[in-house]
Amino acid sequence: MVRREVSYWSPVHLQRALLALTVLGILGGLVIVYSASYPYALSEFGNPFAILIRQVAYTVLGLCFLLIALKIPLQPLQRFGWLLHLPVIFFLVATLVAGKKVGEAQRWLALGSFQFQPSEFAKVTLIVFIASLAAHWRNASTLKQKFGIWVAIFAFWLLTVALVLAQPHLSGGLLLAVIGLLVMFFARLPISLIVASLLFVVPMGYIGQKHFLHPYQQKRWQVGSWLTRSNDSSDPKAYQMRQALLGIQVGGWFGQGLNQSRQKHLFLPSAHNDFVFSVIGEEFGFAGSFIVIAFFAFLAYFGLCVATQAPNAFSSGLAGSVAFSIWMQAILHISVNANLLPPTGVPLPFASAGGSSLCATLLGMGLLLNVSATNIKRNEAKRRGGVNDALGDGRWRDRGTHLSSPRPRHRRQNFTA
Repeated sequence: MVRREVSYWSPVHLQRALLALTVLGILGGLVIVYSASYPYALSEFGNPFAILIRQVAYTVLGLCFLLIALKIPLQPLQRFGWLLHLPVIFFLVATLVAGKKVGEAQRWLALGSFQFQPSEFAKVTLIVFIASLAAHWRNASTLKQKFGIWVAIFAFWLLTVALVLAQPHLSGGLLLAVIGLLVMFFARLPISLIVASLLFVVPMGYIGQKHFLHPYQQKRWQVGSWLTRSNDSSDPKAYQMRQALLGIQVGGWFGQGLNQSRQKHLFLPSAHNDFVFSVIGEEFGFAGSFIVIAFFAFLAYFGLCVATQAPNAFSSGLAGSVAFSIWMQAILHISVNANLLPPTGVPLPFASAGGSSLCATLLGMGLLLNVSATNIKRNEAKRRGGVNDALGDGRWRDRGTHLSSPRPRHRRQNFTA
Protein backbone atom coordinates (compact mmCIF):
# COMPACT_ATOMS: atom_id res chain seq x y z
CA MET A 1 0.00 0.00 0.00
CA VAL A 2 1.41 3.37 -1.05
CA ARG A 3 1.23 6.17 1.49
CA ARG A 4 0.44 9.56 0.01
CA GLU A 5 0.91 12.97 1.55
CA VAL A 6 -2.35 14.87 2.05
CA SER A 7 -2.27 18.64 1.47
CA TYR A 8 -5.26 20.92 1.75
CA TRP A 9 -3.64 23.40 -0.65
CA SER A 10 -1.98 21.90 -3.69
CA PRO A 11 0.36 24.09 -5.78
CA VAL A 12 -2.36 24.40 -8.44
CA HIS A 13 -4.93 25.60 -5.90
CA LEU A 14 -2.46 28.09 -4.47
CA GLN A 15 -1.68 29.54 -7.88
CA ARG A 16 -5.36 29.90 -8.72
CA ALA A 17 -6.01 31.61 -5.41
CA LEU A 18 -3.13 34.05 -5.91
CA LEU A 19 -4.24 34.80 -9.48
CA ALA A 20 -7.78 35.46 -8.25
CA LEU A 21 -6.51 37.78 -5.50
CA THR A 22 -4.30 39.63 -8.00
CA VAL A 23 -7.19 40.21 -10.41
CA LEU A 24 -9.47 41.21 -7.54
CA GLY A 25 -6.85 43.61 -6.20
CA ILE A 26 -6.32 45.27 -9.59
CA LEU A 27 -10.02 45.69 -10.43
CA GLY A 28 -11.05 46.67 -6.91
CA GLY A 29 -8.12 49.06 -6.70
CA LEU A 30 -9.19 50.88 -9.86
CA VAL A 31 -12.72 51.31 -8.50
CA ILE A 32 -11.40 52.67 -5.22
CA VAL A 33 -8.93 55.00 -6.93
CA TYR A 34 -11.71 56.55 -9.02
CA SER A 35 -14.06 56.89 -6.08
CA ALA A 36 -11.41 58.48 -3.86
CA SER A 37 -9.79 60.72 -6.47
CA TYR A 38 -12.46 62.23 -8.68
CA PRO A 39 -13.15 65.35 -6.49
CA TYR A 40 -9.44 66.17 -6.34
CA ALA A 41 -8.94 65.37 -10.04
CA LEU A 42 -11.86 67.62 -10.98
CA SER A 43 -10.55 70.54 -8.96
CA GLU A 44 -6.90 70.07 -9.94
CA PHE A 45 -7.11 68.99 -13.60
CA GLY A 46 -10.68 69.82 -14.59
CA ASN A 47 -11.28 66.14 -15.42
CA PRO A 48 -12.73 63.75 -12.80
CA PHE A 49 -11.14 60.79 -14.64
CA ALA A 50 -7.61 62.23 -14.84
CA ILE A 51 -6.11 60.21 -11.97
CA LEU A 52 -8.06 57.08 -12.95
CA ILE A 53 -6.74 57.25 -16.53
CA ARG A 54 -3.21 57.60 -15.22
CA GLN A 55 -3.76 54.67 -12.86
CA VAL A 56 -5.02 52.50 -15.73
CA ALA A 57 -1.84 53.30 -17.66
CA TYR A 58 0.24 52.35 -14.64
CA THR A 59 -1.78 49.13 -14.34
CA VAL A 60 -0.89 48.16 -17.92
CA LEU A 61 2.78 48.88 -17.20
CA GLY A 62 2.57 46.92 -13.94
CA LEU A 63 1.06 43.94 -15.75
CA CYS A 64 4.05 43.97 -18.08
CA PHE A 65 6.32 43.81 -15.01
CA LEU A 66 4.17 40.96 -13.67
CA LEU A 67 4.48 38.95 -16.88
CA ILE A 68 8.26 39.47 -17.03
CA ALA A 69 8.64 38.35 -13.41
CA LEU A 70 6.34 35.39 -14.06
CA LYS A 71 8.22 34.13 -17.11
CA ILE A 72 11.82 34.68 -16.03
CA PRO A 73 13.54 31.37 -15.11
CA LEU A 74 14.31 31.16 -11.42
CA GLN A 75 17.64 29.36 -11.82
CA PRO A 76 19.47 32.22 -13.63
CA LEU A 77 17.64 34.68 -11.38
CA GLN A 78 19.10 32.86 -8.40
CA ARG A 79 22.61 33.17 -9.83
CA PHE A 80 22.50 36.75 -11.12
CA GLY A 81 19.44 38.27 -9.45
CA TRP A 82 21.56 40.26 -7.03
CA LEU A 83 22.64 42.44 -9.98
CA LEU A 84 19.09 43.79 -10.32
CA HIS A 85 19.46 45.74 -7.09
CA LEU A 86 22.51 47.70 -8.23
CA PRO A 87 20.61 49.99 -10.68
CA VAL A 88 18.10 50.73 -7.91
CA ILE A 89 20.98 51.78 -5.65
CA PHE A 90 22.14 54.11 -8.42
CA PHE A 91 18.63 55.60 -8.76
CA LEU A 92 18.41 56.11 -4.99
CA VAL A 93 21.67 58.05 -5.06
CA ALA A 94 20.46 60.05 -8.08
CA THR A 95 17.26 60.88 -6.20
CA LEU A 96 19.24 62.48 -3.40
CA VAL A 97 21.30 64.48 -5.91
CA ALA A 98 18.74 65.52 -8.53
CA GLY A 99 15.39 64.19 -7.37
CA LYS A 100 12.09 66.05 -7.35
CA LYS A 101 11.30 67.59 -3.99
CA VAL A 102 7.72 67.71 -2.72
CA GLY A 103 7.40 69.45 0.61
CA GLU A 104 10.27 68.31 2.82
CA ALA A 105 10.74 64.98 1.00
CA GLN A 106 12.90 64.28 -2.05
CA ARG A 107 11.69 60.83 -3.10
CA TRP A 108 10.88 61.08 -6.82
CA LEU A 109 13.23 60.87 -9.76
CA ALA A 110 12.08 62.49 -13.00
CA LEU A 111 13.18 61.18 -16.40
CA GLY A 112 11.65 63.70 -18.77
CA SER A 113 7.88 63.70 -18.27
CA PHE A 114 8.05 60.35 -16.48
CA GLN A 115 8.74 60.22 -12.76
CA PHE A 116 8.97 57.30 -10.37
CA GLN A 117 9.88 56.49 -6.78
CA PRO A 118 12.95 54.20 -6.60
CA SER A 119 12.32 53.32 -2.96
CA GLU A 120 9.16 51.40 -3.96
CA PHE A 121 11.10 49.18 -6.37
CA ALA A 122 13.86 48.76 -3.76
CA LYS A 123 11.38 46.75 -1.66
CA VAL A 124 11.33 44.09 -4.40
CA THR A 125 14.90 44.21 -5.66
CA LEU A 126 16.27 44.02 -2.11
CA ILE A 127 14.32 40.77 -1.68
CA VAL A 128 15.86 39.34 -4.86
CA PHE A 129 19.31 40.60 -3.85
CA ILE A 130 19.37 39.04 -0.38
CA ALA A 131 17.64 35.82 -1.49
CA SER A 132 20.17 35.38 -4.30
CA LEU A 133 23.18 35.95 -2.07
CA ALA A 134 21.64 33.75 0.62
CA ALA A 135 21.54 30.92 -1.93
CA HIS A 136 25.21 31.58 -2.75
CA TRP A 137 25.95 31.57 1.00
CA ARG A 138 24.40 28.13 1.36
CA ASN A 139 26.45 26.81 -1.57
CA ALA A 140 29.73 28.32 -0.36
CA SER A 141 32.27 25.72 0.67
CA THR A 142 34.60 27.74 2.89
CA LEU A 143 34.07 29.92 5.93
CA LYS A 144 35.84 32.81 4.21
CA GLN A 145 33.39 32.73 1.31
CA LYS A 146 30.41 32.60 3.66
CA PHE A 147 31.71 35.55 5.65
CA GLY A 148 32.31 37.61 2.51
CA ILE A 149 28.77 36.95 1.24
CA TRP A 150 27.28 37.88 4.61
CA VAL A 151 29.26 41.15 4.63
CA ALA A 152 27.91 41.95 1.14
CA ILE A 153 24.33 41.25 2.28
CA PHE A 154 24.74 43.35 5.40
CA ALA A 155 26.48 46.27 3.64
CA PHE A 156 23.99 46.65 0.77
CA TRP A 157 21.06 46.16 3.12
CA LEU A 158 22.25 49.02 5.34
CA LEU A 159 23.15 51.16 2.34
CA THR A 160 19.65 50.79 0.90
CA VAL A 161 18.00 51.68 4.21
CA ALA A 162 20.31 54.67 4.72
CA LEU A 163 19.66 56.07 1.23
CA VAL A 164 15.89 55.88 1.74
CA LEU A 165 16.06 57.42 5.22
CA ALA A 166 18.10 60.31 3.81
CA GLN A 167 15.30 61.35 1.41
CA PRO A 168 13.77 61.53 4.14
CA HIS A 169 11.40 58.55 4.02
CA LEU A 170 11.16 57.12 7.51
CA SER A 171 8.43 54.55 6.86
CA GLY A 172 10.16 53.33 3.68
CA GLY A 173 13.47 52.93 5.51
CA LEU A 174 11.86 51.00 8.36
CA LEU A 175 10.03 48.75 5.90
CA LEU A 176 13.28 47.98 4.07
CA ALA A 177 15.01 47.24 7.38
CA VAL A 178 12.32 44.70 8.32
CA ILE A 179 12.23 43.27 4.78
CA GLY A 180 15.95 42.51 5.02
CA LEU A 181 15.38 40.41 8.13
CA LEU A 182 12.38 38.70 6.53
CA VAL A 183 14.37 37.61 3.48
CA MET A 184 17.14 36.19 5.65
CA PHE A 185 14.55 34.21 7.57
CA PHE A 186 12.58 32.89 4.60
CA ALA A 187 15.81 32.19 2.67
CA ARG A 188 16.66 29.77 5.49
CA LEU A 189 19.80 31.43 6.76
CA PRO A 190 20.84 30.25 10.23
CA ILE A 191 19.03 31.94 13.10
CA SER A 192 22.39 32.74 14.68
CA LEU A 193 23.35 34.75 11.58
CA ILE A 194 20.04 36.63 11.63
CA VAL A 195 20.45 37.41 15.33
CA ALA A 196 24.01 38.61 14.70
CA SER A 197 22.75 40.91 11.93
CA LEU A 198 20.06 42.25 14.23
CA LEU A 199 22.56 42.88 17.01
CA PHE A 200 24.62 44.97 14.60
CA VAL A 201 21.66 46.86 13.13
CA VAL A 202 19.92 47.96 16.34
CA PRO A 203 22.89 49.86 17.87
CA MET A 204 23.74 51.41 14.49
CA GLY A 205 20.13 52.54 14.07
CA TYR A 206 20.05 54.03 17.55
CA ILE A 207 23.27 55.94 16.93
CA GLY A 208 22.30 57.08 13.44
CA GLN A 209 18.79 58.29 14.26
CA LYS A 210 20.07 61.78 15.08
CA HIS A 211 21.62 62.05 11.62
CA PHE A 212 18.71 60.61 9.62
CA LEU A 213 15.62 61.73 11.53
CA HIS A 214 14.50 65.33 11.08
CA PRO A 215 13.13 67.19 14.10
CA TYR A 216 9.54 66.93 12.83
CA GLN A 217 9.96 63.15 12.46
CA GLN A 218 11.34 62.76 15.97
CA LYS A 219 8.43 64.75 17.35
CA ARG A 220 5.93 62.77 15.30
CA TRP A 221 7.21 59.45 16.64
CA GLN A 222 7.23 60.42 20.30
CA VAL A 223 5.31 57.83 22.28
CA GLY A 224 1.61 58.70 22.34
CA SER A 225 2.06 62.18 20.84
CA TRP A 226 -0.11 61.47 17.78
CA LEU A 227 -2.87 60.06 20.02
CA THR A 228 -3.25 63.26 22.03
CA ARG A 229 -2.79 65.58 19.05
CA SER A 230 -5.63 63.96 17.11
CA ASN A 231 -8.05 65.05 19.86
CA ASP A 232 -6.80 68.63 19.85
CA SER A 233 -8.95 70.60 17.40
CA SER A 234 -6.67 73.63 17.75
CA ASP A 235 -3.64 71.78 16.34
CA PRO A 236 -3.54 72.32 12.54
CA LYS A 237 -1.04 69.48 12.07
CA ALA A 238 -3.61 66.97 13.37
CA TYR A 239 -6.28 68.11 10.90
CA GLN A 240 -5.64 65.28 8.44
CA MET A 241 -5.83 62.62 11.12
CA ARG A 242 -9.07 64.03 12.52
CA GLN A 243 -10.67 63.98 9.08
CA ALA A 244 -9.52 60.40 8.50
CA LEU A 245 -11.00 59.22 11.79
CA LEU A 246 -14.21 61.10 11.06
CA GLY A 247 -14.59 59.28 7.75
CA ILE A 248 -14.13 55.86 9.37
CA GLN A 249 -16.56 56.81 12.15
CA VAL A 250 -19.27 58.01 9.77
CA GLY A 251 -19.03 54.78 7.76
CA GLY A 252 -20.66 52.71 10.50
CA TRP A 253 -21.30 49.04 9.81
CA PHE A 254 -22.05 49.11 6.09
CA GLY A 255 -20.93 52.56 4.93
CA GLN A 256 -22.50 55.39 2.98
CA GLY A 257 -22.23 53.61 -0.38
CA LEU A 258 -19.85 53.75 -3.33
CA ASN A 259 -18.93 57.33 -4.32
CA GLN A 260 -20.87 58.69 -1.33
CA SER A 261 -17.90 59.74 0.80
CA ARG A 262 -17.97 63.36 1.95
CA GLN A 263 -14.48 63.55 3.39
CA LYS A 264 -12.86 63.05 -0.02
CA HIS A 265 -14.44 66.31 -1.24
CA LEU A 266 -11.25 68.20 -0.33
CA PHE A 267 -11.80 67.79 3.42
CA LEU A 268 -9.34 64.89 3.74
CA PRO A 269 -5.92 65.61 2.18
CA SER A 270 -4.33 62.77 0.20
CA ALA A 271 -7.61 60.86 0.17
CA HIS A 272 -6.63 58.94 -2.97
CA ASN A 273 -3.26 57.64 -1.74
CA ASP A 274 -2.01 57.97 1.84
CA PHE A 275 -5.51 57.93 3.40
CA VAL A 276 -7.47 55.84 0.94
CA PHE A 277 -8.46 53.34 3.65
CA SER A 278 -10.40 56.10 5.39
CA VAL A 279 -12.46 56.56 2.22
CA ILE A 280 -13.02 52.79 2.08
CA GLY A 281 -14.22 52.83 5.68
CA GLU A 282 -16.60 55.73 5.00
CA GLU A 283 -18.10 54.26 1.82
CA PHE A 284 -18.16 50.55 2.75
CA GLY A 285 -18.18 50.69 6.55
CA PHE A 286 -16.85 48.08 8.92
CA ALA A 287 -17.88 45.28 6.55
CA GLY A 288 -15.87 46.70 3.65
CA SER A 289 -12.88 47.43 5.89
CA PHE A 290 -12.96 43.85 7.17
CA ILE A 291 -13.01 42.52 3.60
CA VAL A 292 -9.93 44.62 2.74
CA ILE A 293 -8.07 43.33 5.79
CA ALA A 294 -9.13 39.76 4.99
CA PHE A 295 -7.91 40.22 1.40
CA PHE A 296 -4.37 40.99 2.53
CA ALA A 297 -4.50 38.29 5.20
CA PHE A 298 -5.39 35.65 2.60
CA LEU A 299 -2.69 36.96 0.27
CA ALA A 300 -0.09 36.60 3.02
CA TYR A 301 -1.39 33.16 3.99
CA PHE A 302 -1.34 31.76 0.45
CA GLY A 303 2.08 33.32 -0.13
CA LEU A 304 3.46 31.64 2.97
CA CYS A 305 1.98 28.33 1.79
CA VAL A 306 3.84 28.76 -1.50
CA ALA A 307 7.03 29.45 0.46
CA THR A 308 6.65 26.24 2.47
CA GLN A 309 6.37 24.24 -0.78
CA ALA A 310 9.30 26.01 -2.45
CA PRO A 311 12.01 23.64 -3.70
CA ASN A 312 14.97 25.68 -2.43
CA ALA A 313 15.95 28.55 -0.16
CA PHE A 314 15.98 31.14 -2.94
CA SER A 315 12.38 30.44 -3.98
CA SER A 316 11.29 30.32 -0.36
CA GLY A 317 12.95 33.69 0.27
CA LEU A 318 11.18 35.25 -2.71
CA ALA A 319 7.70 33.93 -1.96
CA GLY A 320 7.63 34.43 1.79
CA SER A 321 9.21 37.88 1.73
CA VAL A 322 7.02 39.27 -1.08
CA ALA A 323 3.79 38.03 0.53
CA PHE A 324 4.71 39.18 4.02
CA SER A 325 6.01 42.59 2.89
CA ILE A 326 2.76 43.37 1.01
CA TRP A 327 0.75 42.36 4.07
CA MET A 328 2.98 44.40 6.37
CA GLN A 329 2.69 47.49 4.17
CA ALA A 330 -1.10 47.17 4.18
CA ILE A 331 -1.19 46.84 7.97
CA LEU A 332 0.98 49.96 8.36
CA HIS A 333 -1.31 51.95 6.05
CA ILE A 334 -4.44 50.81 7.91
CA SER A 335 -2.83 51.53 11.29
CA VAL A 336 -2.02 55.09 10.23
CA ASN A 337 -5.57 55.68 9.01
CA ALA A 338 -6.93 54.33 12.30
CA ASN A 339 -4.54 56.59 14.28
CA LEU A 340 -2.69 53.62 15.75
CA LEU A 341 0.55 54.96 14.24
CA PRO A 342 1.65 58.47 13.25
CA PRO A 343 1.34 59.48 9.56
CA THR A 344 4.07 57.73 7.57
CA GLY A 345 3.12 58.06 3.90
CA VAL A 346 2.79 54.32 3.25
CA PRO A 347 0.43 53.56 0.32
CA LEU A 348 -2.14 50.78 0.45
CA PRO A 349 -1.09 48.10 -2.10
CA PHE A 350 -3.39 47.90 -5.15
CA ALA A 351 -5.71 50.62 -3.81
CA SER A 352 -3.62 53.80 -3.45
CA ALA A 353 -3.11 55.96 -6.52
CA GLY A 354 0.51 55.93 -7.67
CA GLY A 355 2.45 54.20 -10.40
CA SER A 356 5.59 53.22 -8.49
CA SER A 357 3.71 51.46 -5.71
CA LEU A 358 1.39 49.61 -8.09
CA CYS A 359 4.16 48.52 -10.47
CA ALA A 360 6.35 47.34 -7.59
CA THR A 361 3.42 45.41 -6.08
CA LEU A 362 2.64 43.68 -9.39
CA LEU A 363 6.33 42.94 -9.91
CA GLY A 364 6.39 41.22 -6.54
CA MET A 365 3.18 39.30 -7.32
CA GLY A 366 4.80 38.12 -10.56
CA LEU A 367 7.71 36.66 -8.60
CA LEU A 368 5.31 35.02 -6.16
CA LEU A 369 3.31 33.48 -9.01
CA ASN A 370 6.58 32.36 -10.63
CA VAL A 371 7.53 30.39 -7.52
CA SER A 372 4.02 28.95 -7.42
CA ALA A 373 4.33 27.84 -11.09
CA THR A 374 7.70 26.27 -10.30
CA ASN A 375 6.10 24.32 -7.46
CA ILE A 376 3.47 23.00 -9.89
CA LYS A 377 6.13 21.84 -12.38
CA ARG A 378 8.15 20.24 -9.62
CA ASN A 379 5.08 18.45 -8.28
CA GLU A 380 4.20 17.11 -11.73
CA ALA A 381 7.79 16.00 -12.37
CA LYS A 382 7.87 14.27 -9.00
CA ARG A 383 4.63 12.45 -9.80
CA ARG A 384 5.92 11.28 -13.17
CA GLY A 385 9.33 10.35 -11.80
CA GLY A 386 7.79 8.23 -9.08
CA VAL A 387 6.29 5.90 -11.69
CA ASN A 388 8.54 5.35 -14.70
CA ASP A 389 10.64 8.45 -15.24
CA ALA A 390 14.38 7.80 -15.37
CA LEU A 391 15.30 11.48 -15.73
CA GLY A 392 14.66 12.38 -12.13
CA ASP A 393 12.02 12.50 -9.47
CA GLY A 394 11.54 16.28 -9.67
CA ARG A 395 13.35 17.10 -6.47
CA TRP A 396 15.62 20.09 -6.42
CA ARG A 397 18.59 18.02 -5.22
CA ASP A 398 18.73 16.02 -8.45
CA ARG A 399 21.87 16.83 -10.44
CA GLY A 400 21.58 14.19 -13.13
CA THR A 401 19.71 11.08 -14.05
CA HIS A 402 17.97 9.27 -11.27
CA LEU A 403 17.82 5.50 -11.70
CA SER A 404 16.43 3.06 -9.25
CA SER A 405 19.04 0.98 -7.43
CA PRO A 406 19.22 -2.73 -8.35
CA ARG A 407 17.32 -5.02 -6.03
CA PRO A 408 17.79 -8.80 -5.81
CA ARG A 409 14.96 -10.97 -6.98
CA HIS A 410 13.84 -13.88 -4.84
CA ARG A 411 12.40 -16.68 -6.95
CA ARG A 412 9.95 -19.03 -5.37
CA GLN A 413 10.98 -22.69 -5.61
CA ASN A 414 8.52 -25.05 -7.18
CA PHE A 415 8.47 -28.49 -5.61
CA THR A 416 6.86 -31.48 -7.15
CA ALA A 417 5.67 -34.44 -5.23
